[in-house]
Amino acid sequence: MLRFCSLFLIFCALAAAELERIEIRSRDSAGPDERLVGRAYFSVDPKLAANREIADIALATTNAEGKVEFSSDFLVWRPRESRHARGAVFLEVVNRGGPQSVYLISGARSSDPAPERWDLGDRFLLDQGFTVVFLGWQFDVTSRQGLTFHAPSVPVKGIVRASYPVDGAGRRYAFGLSYCAADPEQKDARLTFRLKIDEPAKTLARSEWRFGPNGCSVSLAGGFNAGLYEAVYEAKDPPVAGLGLAAIRDFAAYLKYGGKVTTLRESPASLNRIIGYGYSQSGRLLRQFVRDGFNADEHGRSAFDGLMISSAGSGGASVNHRFAMPGEAGNSVLSILRPVDVPPFNDGGLLAKAEAAHVTPRIFYTFSSTEYWARAGSLTHTTPDGRADVALSARSRLYLLTGTAHSAGPFPPARGPDLLHYANFAEQRWVTRALLVDLDAWIRTGAEPPGSRYPSVARAELVPREGVRFPKVPALRFPEYMPQVWRMDYGPEFSTKGIVSKEPPTLGQPYTVLVPQVDADGNDLGGVPLPEVAVPLGTYTGWNVRLPELSGLDYLAGLYGSFEPFARTSEERERNRDPRRSIAERYRNRDDYLQRIEHAARGLSQDHFMLPEDVRMVVRRAGVMWDALVDHTNPEAPH
Repeated sequence: MLRFCSLFLIFCALAAAELERIEIRSRDSAGPDERLVGRAYFSVDPKLAANREIADIALATTNAEGKVEFSSDFLVWRPRESRHARGAVFLEVVNRGGPQSVYLISGARSSDPAPERWDLGDRFLLDQGFTVVFLGWQFDVTSRQGLTFHAPSVPVKGIVRASYPVDGAGRRYAFGLSYCAADPEQKDARLTFRLKIDEPAKTLARSEWRFGPNGCSVSLAGGFNAGLYEAVYEAKDPPVAGLGLAAIRDFAAYLKYGGKVTTLRESPASLNRIIGYGYSQSGRLLRQFVRDGFNADEHGRSAFDGLMISSAGSGGASVNHRFAMPGEAGNSVLSILRPVDVPPFNDGGLLAKAEAAHVTPRIFYTFSSTEYWARAGSLTHTTPDGRADVALSARSRLYLLTGTAHSAGPFPPARGPDLLHYANFAEQRWVTRALLVDLDAWIRTGAEPPGSRYPSVARAELVPREGVRFPKVPALRFPEYMPQVWRMDYGPEFSTKGIVSKEPPTLGQPYTVLVPQVDADGNDLGGVPLPEVAVPLGTYTGWNVRLPELSGLDYLAGLYGSFEPFARTSEERERNRDPRRSIAERYRNRDDYLQRIEHAARGLSQDHFMLPEDVRMVVRRAGVMWDALVDHTNPEAPH
């Protein structure tokens, strides 16, 4: 392996003025691939129409050329020889500084935050010939967390709200703030308390609480009780967080179209197509990216040819507004009433600006079952009242990976100290790999991808929580509530300027959020049936329950799902009062089970939902599952 560290080679890109220079900090060559870590430096004209959508950009300091400067860390893995290249870039918008695709697509295990030590797992993306790019965009990520992004701040003050949910387990006396108070002694700041999100809050006396000396924390005499505390106060100097969207746009456009230099573009033929990927937070960011019109660069060209937006649900990102909080994700994870679950939810509004500019990418949305329970996923394809289906764009597909959870649990399954049920371990990996190849083929040749697979209102596969016919399994209690999403008013300038003037927002009526109907085993209907769900050894759900419960805040278990194994025999089933058929009543033996798994996997392969070479891996994993759950050869498996 050749390693050249701290080269700091700086190149000027004059033709593509929005990407000013690229600094290569380290370069590694091993086998057929090369890894480069560096930083990209951008500048944009705040007066251009393509940039005016960025909140507060007009207030930012400019350089001598009248442009606003910002920069991003990046990591590039690429084939060393062009003959190994696919001609496509897989550009992952990182999640809180770190990658997701290496775990979800390539099965990596290491979680070292240093990009020089990121584990690419089984190297699927590289073996497929993709140039793999990771780009930082989030201003509040530190170098200890992964890829960073720097944006300038603007000299303004404004209202900020910090939420602090307390579960009552242990006594706490202080909590930190994302934005420090402009004045720790400000008299009109307030701390409120309530037990439910949508009930009136009680304001605590100012004498009972205080900001820390630097204004960056709140402490309460006597400590916090179970419930929701919120500090509302004045902060100052917010960063222009929306420049992260411009960095993604301009980096993708540079790779695709280039400039006068060849940095990262020594083999332009390997960069013909750009596919953007985001999971969870970064998937929501890509929804925001398209919604706000960023797929057209400063020259009106498309930045991304395709997007794979995974496990984003209906939300956007808290990024393109004043005092943004990119790490906040919505009510379901106790990011209370943040401006992420706001319309437009479906393609009609989400893609409007891209359609008008003729730069609409081809999009694959993928959902886990959790997206319906925790991310209001139904709003992406139903009317707000939940009474009818709404069609996707002709350039979009939506696939529910049935029975998977947003955040997969370990195998053998475990409850953990704060989960009521075993964590759902169903794996998205094999279907996601095939879908990526399908998306690239759709872009490259126009080959029609698999049709969308998701539950619909018309087929009675999508229902209110109260309408779910969940089996009465004593060990798997169906939840009596779920997270809600309300219509929210943040003030008159939020939609036009990204300025929040109402904190907390004024709540209107809640949206009607629907969830998948289930079969007799409690497994979801509709979607792409993963082999372990189509040929089950238990029930896989998109929800779980956290302990101690926070039912007043409609909180389940964030992004975790549940798993409950079937009884092994009919006698055990009857003893447990379990209405689900036992394993012995379903399968003759291990071989019978594995044959059915293989049949299900090959069916997915024929429909382009699984690569033929991955079928054997699915069967092998199923064998491990049988051994642990049925034969109990693993002592940690549930009994």
